[in-house]
Amino acid sequence: MQTLEPSTKAAPGFVSRLDGVLGAEMPINTDDVRWQLALRIAASGSLGRSGLLSDFLLYIVGCCIRGRTEDITEQRIGVTVFGRAEDYDPNDDNIVRSYARKLRKRIEEYFATEGREETLRLEIPRGGYTPIFSDVVPPSPRIDESAVSEEIEAQESETTKSIAPEKLEIVSAPVLGSSHHADGHFRISLGMIVALLAGLLIGAGITLLKHSRLMESRQEMLSHVLWSQLFSRNQDTFIVPSDDGLVIMQRLIPRPVPLTEYVNGTYRTPVKTDAESDTKEILKLGGRRFTSVVDLGFAVHLAELKEVIPERTMVRYAHDLRMDDLRAGNAILIGSDEANPWIELFRPQLHFRFRFDPDPDKPSGFVNLYPRRGEAALYTTKGQEEQTYGIIAYLPNLTNTGHVLIVAGLNTAGTEAAATFLLDPTSMMPTLQRARTADGNLQPFELLLGAGNVAANASTPTVVLERIGLPSGH
Repeated sequence: MQTLEPSTKAAPGFVSRLDGVLGAEMPINTDDVRWQLALRIAASGSLGRSGLLSDFLLYIVGCCIRGRTEDITEQRIGVTVFGRAEDYDPNDDNIVRSYARKLRKRIEEYFATEGREETLRLEIPRGGYTPIFSDVVPPSPRIDESAVSEEIEAQESETTKSIAPEKLEIVSAPVLGSSHHADGHFRISLGMIVALLAGLLIGAGITLLKHSRLMESRQEMLSHVLWSQLFSRNQDTFIVPSDDGLVIMQRLIPRPVPLTEYVNGTYRTPVKTDAESDTKEILKLGGRRFTSVVDLGFAVHLAELKEVIPERTMVRYAHDLRMDDLRAGNAILIGSDEANPWIELFRPQLHFRFRFDPDPDKPSGFVNLYPRRGEAALYTTKGQEEQTYGIIAYLPNLTNTGHVLIVAGLNTAGTEAAATFLLDPTSMMPTLQRARTADGNLQPFELLLGAGNVAANASTPTVVLERIGLPSGH
């Protein structure tokens, strides 16, 4: 089979993970300018470290150059690039459409930055996946606006110099509310006392206002440090809400879903139950795209943060997330392990781990792995349904090149408590101060939060436990 070698203009050492996948019966001409352009884009910083985006691009360009446009379909891309089963249903799994939107943005970014000198353009029209190539039309010459502006400013400067400045006359005025007698002594009147007191009050008010603004400024500064590390122009950030369809399925059929089964889809294979006729319908829930209103509201608030880089931020359904995303980018994972299996990857770095027991007689909750004096080993809602717990964990991504933020709860109210606390700069300030390093960055930290649970709604959250840094041994 043919190995798709990078052109000399591509980044050194870049090799597609789809080597030979298109077959050797129609070898590609590696000198084709379209193929060389695709290689440069695939190896560029605009695509980051996402192997899936590079594979996606090279697959559709390779098919286009070979004249095999019949293979550029959502079904074939899903099978070839994303490893889906031959009979998978794109209507239930929109991973190709999701990555296509992302790829279009990255290609636009490439031509706006690294590829601005390219003489050939590539685009993927919306509604399809077949790439289109076009030559760049040189811009028509235009007047140098900066030179014209400088000339105008020079003329205005000469005109201003010819005008003589007006003389200003300063006139002193008598002090109101005072009288000056012939003996040379001032007499202080009631008006002066009132004015003096008013001045003191105003001065005190200004001092308090400055202090208040200073506190607000420090809170905003620390909050900015956190969000600016999670939202970067150099990396993608994935906001991943909980998979509530998966939770419903697990409650109806007690079968824990490990991450490996969640990724390859085997968790939706039939199992023997007492109600065999209902099994298939129950398993369908695991593939439905359900999430909670709490997660949705949290994602909306995150999108409104001033630190967000829109072109680098995506809301990604949990089932569509890939390991590469957590290696190369930043992520905000919402929900418990039961609702967001990707959290399983970061369990070794957590001080407080979620434990779910399908047996209603056994308590589920957050396990305190390294309890200190006076701390409980398990924080559970069993026997105290009016109480709930959530965690906020700020950790490195899988390659220590980015950051992952876990916002999770024992239930919807627990997740709401954690999200509410996180979005409040005043609440977060003490922890962020302790987690800040000498170089101004943040080291990993973890919070266990408690809150009242009133009809599945969280009351004001408070810090129960705090940990700065990773567990020993990490």
